[in-house]
Amino acid sequence: MKKLWTYIGLAYALSWAVLIPLIHWHANEEVLIFGICGPAFAAMLLSRSGVSLTGRRRRILCFIGMTLLGWVVLIFTSEWRGVSPHWPVHIKPWLIAPAMLPAWVISGAFSKDSGIRNLLGTLVHPPNWRWPAIALLSMPAFLLLPSALAHAFGAPLQWPAPQSSAGMYAASGIVKFSYALIFAGVLEEPGWRGFLLERFQYKFSPLVASLLVWLPWALWHAPLDFGGWVASSLILYLEIRVIFLIPLTILTTWIYNRSGHAILAAAIFHASFNTFPLILPFVPKMYALIFVWAGYVVVKDRMWRPLKT
Repeated sequence: MKKLWTYIGLAYALSWAVLIPLIHWHANEEVLIFGICGPAFAAMLLSRSGVSLTGRRRRILCFIGMTLLGWVVLIFTSEWRGVSPHWPVHIKPWLIAPAMLPAWVISGAFSKDSGIRNLLGTLVHPPNWRWPAIALLSMPAFLLLPSALAHAFGAPLQWPAPQSSAGMYAASGIVKFSYALIFAGVLEEPGWRGFLLERFQYKFSPLVASLLVWLPWALWHAPLDFGGWVASSLILYLEIRVIFLIPLTILTTWIYNRSGHAILAAAIFHASFNTFPLILPFVPKMYALIFVWAGYVVVKDRMWRPLKT
């Protein structure tokens, strides 16, 4: 348990020491990435084993490739934020710096250190690809199917109607999802699920472990929330971080465990619930069914029971 408290303290320190001054200085969202990487970096630091393996060349190649991909995603994200998707976009060389952070995390799957490689291996090589696919598709299905039924009976849809062609709207959605995956899922899930949840489940049931992860995960967002970036009021904070984040935490645990403890599946699901409610049409009241979904998986997988070792 001492190591878990060390992890929580380190994740907060690495993030808050950067986020709080940056938010005070009104830094833009791309700069805030330097603080968001705290959970993943803390997990990597505490997972070091000192046992060396081969594979440095693969890590360098992965790092370069993912840096370039993240850079492209950041360019489109910064250009299209708050406006309709458009061409051309302006190349911003400075954005390559924050793109290096998730690239370093992902390339850790090929780290020379065996502990870091074991932590991050499932971010690149999940035990199977079925559950990452489920993680991607489950949130769109959850939003669209009940909403389609409710809309058939007259319930109004909430839909950020495209202000441009369908192709550009789809491109914008892909960019938003990619941003959420690379700069939220990848920078958070190696810590919250890959390190913290994994170790909590050694001692507690998945349900209890989920609640133990939920609290530090929710509070970790406080500088962003009360700095006006996400939950800009107390009521909104309680709605996002307490009411709805609890079932989302349970569902993320379920996906993580079902996927064979694949961080990739958890990261994809994280990006899904961050993105799809903003880009897909749905009936807002139907989102309350998230509690039914979470309750179902708790009962189906008997999540009150410890995992079999």
